[in-house]
Amino acid sequence: MSAASGSFDTSAASALWWPVVSQARWFQGKSRGGSPRSLTPLPWLVDTADLRVRPELLTVSYGAADGAIETYQLLVAYRPSGCGGPAVIGTLDLDAASWDVSDATRDPEAMAAVLPAVAQDRVYGTGHGPTLVATYSRPMPDGDLTPRVFTGEQSNTNVLYGDTALLKVFRKLEPGANLDRELTGRLLAGGVSDVPVLYGWLAVDTGDGEPDDLMMLTELLPDPVDGWGLATDAAKTDTRFDEEAAALGRALGQIHAALAADHATVAGDDVADQMEARLTAAVEAAPALTEHEPALRTCFEALRGQTLPAQPVHGDFHLGQTLSTPLGWRIIDFEGEPLKSMAERRRPDSPLRDVAGMLRSLSYATSAADDPHGTAATEWLQSAREAFLRAYRETAGSSADETVLAAYEADKAAYEVVYETRNRPDWVHIPLGAIAALTTPNDPQRS
Repeated sequence: MSAASGSFDTSAASALWWPVVSQARWFQGKSRGGSPRSLTPLPWLVDTADLRVRPELLTVSYGAADGAIETYQLLVAYRPSGCGGPAVIGTLDLDAASWDVSDATRDPEAMAAVLPAVAQDRVYGTGHGPTLVATYSRPMPDGDLTPRVFTGEQSNTNVLYGDTALLKVFRKLEPGANLDRELTGRLLAGGVSDVPVLYGWLAVDTGDGEPDDLMMLTELLPDPVDGWGLATDAAKTDTRFDEEAAALGRALGQIHAALAADHATVAGDDVADQMEARLTAAVEAAPALTEHEPALRTCFEALRGQTLPAQPVHGDFHLGQTLSTPLGWRIIDFEGEPLKSMAERRRPDSPLRDVAGMLRSLSYATSAADDPHGTAATEWLQSAREAFLRAYRETAGSSADETVLAAYEADKAAYEVVYETRNRPDWVHIPLGAIAALTTPNDPQRS
């Protein structure tokens, strides 16, 4: 029990929270039979007579068969019992009194109190246990700061503050700096304007190494329009997307140029091995891939003997990770694929993984067309691809080698076949069609 806990029954808290966590959208272990292992309360961010708020870390174990252990962050609000408040899940005894317990991220009053606690340089805690370290890197502009929860979150929880700021509360925690916070800060320091401004962040310091990031405070982009919605609307109405695709290509090129690591490389043989291992598992999960397996393996084998430039990348780049604003395109969420470990997401990779991700996303956008396989949709896609690739190559100074790009696209499409087989069988033809095109010599989709 940490010094922050006082007279606090962590077992009772785990039992209270587990039904909520196990059904939350951000909990990644729903089908794995996990159970709560421990709960660690951290120092108070807000500590008044009527309202107390702190992060609490719930560790989940998946048993001997799985062997995995994951840690999830709860941001918990306490009020004296009977005071009520939104999102109350029950009561707990704390410091010899009964308190109503709620998810602070769904409690506007609690989040209004959390913002000034995070938006300053300060250390929370007594020094006899974990401490919370708030880092305020640049001041927020004046504006409306009324908190509201963004209901479309997936792997994290976003709280919006009026028209000014966004607080992203990281849910599944990994040791050390969060990759989204780290890369966003690095890009801003390098003069890149295609990402949201980072105002500050909160981390927990256990004294055992680098502090672990808990949340980040960023600019709330003005009048954002989701890139996926823009692209699908354009495809549906057969409106050219070339200008927008080119702008996205330039934005990604600038980001890759800023993140480029000197002399970093990855062996093509290692990449091919990884892709072929994923394909073996994919064929087992989605038998529709069987007829394409030989051509896919030939596509991956073309990487052998090559040495590929490698660097930090976005890792999960698609239209849904882009926002069009009056200030131009902004690219968000640099955490990488959520199902990969932080070590995997930190590993340098070919920047063509991001390029391939956007090309596959553009291909998916044609599903909104009246005839996704018709001439109009095909020409729309080809034109958008060419505009994106041309702008990317010019900005990044990269040739975007077609053999390597085709392998990354095919690898992504094979993953998509598995996903669609499991979740949207009626859509499986989309990635299957892409695989057929990518493995056919001189197909226009490879230009």
